[in-house]
Amino acid sequence: MNLMKHNYDFGFLRSCRAGMLVCGALGALLSSVQGQTAVTGVTYGTTVDSSNSTADNIRYLNTYTPVATISTAAGSYKFDGPLADSVYIRRNTSSGNPNNSSVFYQYQSDSNGVTSVYSKGDTTPTLSEVMLSNDLTQGLRNPFANDGGTESLTSNIERIDFRYNGGYTVQAGDSLVFFDLENVGNFGDGFRIAAVTSWGTYNGTSAPTAYANSGLLIDPDSYGSPVATPLGGNASYVRSTTTNGDNISSNQSVTFLDSNTGSANSSDLYLVGIMITFADLGIAPGTVIQGFSLMAGDVAATTSGSLLNWNNSSVYKTDTDATTWGNVDFMGFGGQISRPVPEPATYGVIFMSLCTGGFLLRRRHFARR
Repeated sequence: MNLMKHNYDFGFLRSCRAGMLVCGALGALLSSVQGQTAVTGVTYGTTVDSSNSTADNIRYLNTYTPVATISTAAGSYKFDGPLADSVYIRRNTSSGNPNNSSVFYQYQSDSNGVTSVYSKGDTTPTLSEVMLSNDLTQGLRNPFANDGGTESLTSNIERIDFRYNGGYTVQAGDSLVFFDLENVGNFGDGFRIAAVTSWGTYNGTSAPTAYANSGLLIDPDSYGSPVATPLGGNASYVRSTTTNGDNISSNQSVTFLDSNTGSANSSDLYLVGIMITFADLGIAPGTVIQGFSLMAGDVAATTSGSLLNWNNSSVYKTDTDATTWGNVDFMGFGGQISRPVPEPATYGVIFMSLCTGGFLLRRRHFARR
C-alpha cells in the first residue's frame, strides 16, 4: 500500500510537472513577445447607431463600429483592459504658435454647409473626447506640428497625457495600440511615448510628476500594412480646424481630404497600426502606472525628469516640422489597454486543469486496482 501511495504521489507530481513545463513554455513565449509590433489586421464588432448630434457645421452620425481584435505577428489581441479615464492636451501657450485643433473625420456627405461624419460626437465636442472615443473614423491631424507653416496644420500642442484614475497594475502581455491615417506607400509616422509612474500637480495643473524613463521613440514606417476601415470599403475624409484650443464645437473650418478609393492611388489615405508592449516602455508586470504620454519624436529628453515640463522649449521643440516628426495623425484610439488572446490568466487555468486531470486519472487507475 505504501508503495502504491508513493507511486501515486510521484505520478501526480509528474502530471503537475508536465503542466508547469507547458505553462512555463507559454509564459516564456509571451514574455519574449516584445518590441514594436506591426498590426496586420483588424476585426470589428457590431456597429451601433446612436442619435445624431450637431456642433456648428459638423453633424455627428454616431455610427460606431468598435475594434474587437487586432492581428499581429505576436498573435491576436483584444481590448478588454481598462480605458483611460481622461486625456489632457498640453499646450505651450507662450510659444507664439496658434491655439488650433485639427480633427479629421470619415464623412458621409456634405449638404448646405453641414458635413455629416460617421464619428462619435455630441453638441460640445473636445479633443479629449476624440482621443477617448476608441473610434477609427476620427482622429487628430498633425497635433505636434508647430513649425509656423500652413496654419491649419499648426498648433501649440506639445504633449498628450492619458490618465488611469487611481493607477493601473500592469499585467503580462499588456500593450497599447495606435493607428495612423497615412498616404498609400507609407507605413506610419514616428512619435515618442513614455509611461507615467506618478501623478500630481505640475505647472499649476493636474499632470504627470514622474516618468519611468525618457520614453520610447517609435520610428516612421514601422507600422503594418493598411487595414480595413470601420465601415469597410471606401472611405472619404474631411479635416476640421478650429482656433478655440481643445473646444472643437464652433468656428470649424472644413477642408476635404483625399479618399481611400479601394485601389492604391498615390493620394489615397489608409489606416495603419502599431502595437507597443509595456515591456518596451520599461514597465514590468506588477508595476503600477498612472498613465502614459504621447509627444513628438523630436522631443530632446535626456532623463525622465526632462519630460515633465511641456513648456520647456529646449526639450519640447516649438518648430516641429509638419512633414517629419509633426506628421503623425493619431486616430481617436489607444487609451484602452489590449491583452493577448488567450490572456495570461488562462495559462494558470491550463496548469490547474492539467494537474487536476492527472490527479483524477491516477485516482481512477488505482481505485480499479
